[in-house]
Amino acid sequence: MKDRLTYNNEMHKTGRLFTWISLAAFMLVPIIFCLVTGAKPQWSALGKSFMFILGYWAIGLVEAVSYAPLLGSGGQYQTFITGNIANLKLPCAINTQTILKTKQGSEEEEVITTISVAVSTIVTMLIILIGLIPLSIFSTKIVTILAPVSPYVIPAIFGGLGVALLSRYLKLTIIPFIVCLAITITTFALNIDIGQSTMIPIGMAVSIAAAFIIYKKEKK
Repeated sequence: MKDRLTYNNEMHKTGRLFTWISLAAFMLVPIIFCLVTGAKPQWSALGKSFMFILGYWAIGLVEAVSYAPLLGSGGQYQTFITGNIANLKLPCAINTQTILKTKQGSEEEEVITTISVAVSTIVTMLIILIGLIPLSIFSTKIVTILAPVSPYVIPAIFGGLGVALLSRYLKLTIIPFIVCLAITITTFALNIDIGQSTMIPIGMAVSIAAAFIIYKKEKK
């Protein structure tokens, strides 16, 4: 227990440090660009898009809370710094946990998830590096060839992630899955787009309520 606490404290200390470094690096890009080119932000346009930006802040906050139990402390810091969470890092972490059949919340799962996310990040960087060379040469042809399949990439990723979650946590995930699927089909039929920033909190609320009901039922 003491070793686990020490590990978590060290991981949070290191994670916060690199998070602040990453945020500083992200902020320096537009600042340096404005200083070099002499450009200035259009504050009126920024004000008009504030609600859109606020939606992404809400998504980020919800993701930080909802992904924590699945990624652990080490995995979460890595994923939020390197990005591509829902479509790459999270499926990789869950797939690793499923293959190795780790116990949720265990030290083994924490270590395995951190390693899987780290390897995923390294492989992603290598693939991007290798892919940039042909992309710079045949950019137009590659985009034209991949255009017909690009709309199916994200659904395929989330489909695989959904199957992994349903197979491992069927009792906890089946109710949120059915409810969210029903909402999606209904809004689609009514030609209404409620957006990801709305669906994620709805899914979280249903998941928490379902888990609480199951917990109370099993406790009795």
